[in-house]
Amino acid sequence: MESRDKRWLSGTWFDLDLVGGGFKQIAYALPFANAVDAGRAAIRGDYASILPHLWLVIVYATVIMGIAILVFRKRMKSENL
Repeated sequence: MESRDKRWLSGTWFDLDLVGGGFKQIAYALPFANAVDAGRAAIRGDYASILPHLWLVIVYATVIMGIAILVFRKRMKSENL
């Protein structure tokens, strides 16, 4: 079920411009639609337009990794006491 939701918000199966509105804004606030747009640009050979889409994906990955490190450290300290 989760993977289907990711495809729905990424715009892989339909153009997000067709839906528009709040759904499109939510989709582009998450990293999935931007990753799909970066992949499409790479396939087209339009390398200049890859990085703007990829920045949000990189930011999401960095933030999630930072949160994971903090949670891991906190759990390791609490188990050593």
